[in-house]
Amino acid sequence: MSEEKNLFANTDFYMASAYNFLGIPTPIFTPLFVIGRTSGWAANVMEQRADNRIIRPSEEYIGPESATWVDLQDRD
Repeated sequence: MSEEKNLFANTDFYMASAYNFLGIPTPIFTPLFVIGRTSGWAANVMEQRADNRIIRPSEEYIGPESATWVDLQDRD
């Protein structure tokens, strides 16, 4: 995956293989991934409410300055 798309697998990629091996149905994978993240999401909400400010990532956009919009029907 990293060679073809320059993406690296996260934990969910490997857990999906384990869930499949255990015979867990594929539609249940996403709820299982969410359950594992729920405590972290709740902790983030509690931190934000305690400080009375929204926590946002400090990212800087480094893409092209401008881009022209092409309607879906007009795209190749």
